Amino acid sequence: MPLASEELDSVDKGILYLLQEDARNNTTNAIGEQVGVSSSTVANRITKLEENGEIIRAPR
Repeated sequence: MPLASEELDSVDKGILYLLQEDARNNTTNAIGEQVGVSSSTVANRITKLEENGEIIRAPR
């Protein structure tokens, strides 16, 4: 079940925004620099967002 948007913090919202803009060409490093966290934090947040249904991975 997806989280309600009010449960997302500014980092999650920033990650989602940047992925919506250009998911294929944004690295966790680049996203981290833009939202102010480490690339490993971005990777962990993306995993949680996927697990919670906020992000659905596109087929390759």
